[in-house]
Amino acid sequence: MSKYFDFIVKNIIWKKAVLLSLPFVLFNTLINFSSFGVPGLLEITGGPNILDFEFCYDYEAAYKILTGLGIRGREFYLARIVPIDIFYPLSYMLIFTVWIALLLKHLKISSKFTYLLCAPPFAMIFDWIENIGIIIMLKKYPNLPKWAVFQSSSSSLFKFIFTLTSMAIIVVLLILYLIKIRKIKTK
Repeated sequence: MSKYFDFIVKNIIWKKAVLLSLPFVLFNTLINFSSFGVPGLLEITGGPNILDFEFCYDYEAAYKILTGLGIRGREFYLARIVPIDIFYPLSYMLIFTVWIALLLKHLKISSKFTYLLCAPPFAMIFDWIENIGIIIMLKKYPNLPKWAVFQSSSSSLFKFIFTLTSMAIIVVLLILYLIKIRKIKTK
C-alpha cells in the first residue's frame, strides 16, 4: 500500500490534479445544483431531503424522512440521485487524493505521511456502503429493514468522519504550503 501511495505522490503534477478535479465539479454540480439531483427532489417534496445529508439517524428518523419524500420523491431519489451518487464518492475521493498527494509532494514531506492518502478512499467506501443501505430502504419502504437503517446510518457517520478528515488534511497541508512559499519569497 505504501508503494502505491508513494507512486501517486511521486507522479502527481499540477496539471493532473486540476484534470482529476473535473469529475468532482461535474458530479457535485449534478447532485447539488441541478434538477437531476437534490434541487429536483426538493421541487417534488417541498422540503424533505435525502438521507445522505444526515449525519446519523435511527429507524424512526429514516422512516420519517422517507415518508416525507412521498412516492414521487422516493422514486426520484432511487432513479435520479442514487445513480449519480455511485460516481460522486469516486469523484470526491479523486479530488481529495490528488490534492493531498500534490501538497505532500511540494512540501517534500516524508513518505511516512503518505498514509494520509487513506482517508479519501475510506470516505468513498463508507459512502458506497451507506448507499447500499439507502437503496434497500427505498426498495423495501414502508418495511425498512432495521439492519439496513443501522448499516446506512453508521456508514454515514464514518463517511462524514473520513470526508472531514480529508478536508482537514488538505487545509493543514495548504497552510503549510503557503507558509513555505511565503518564506521562500521573503528570503
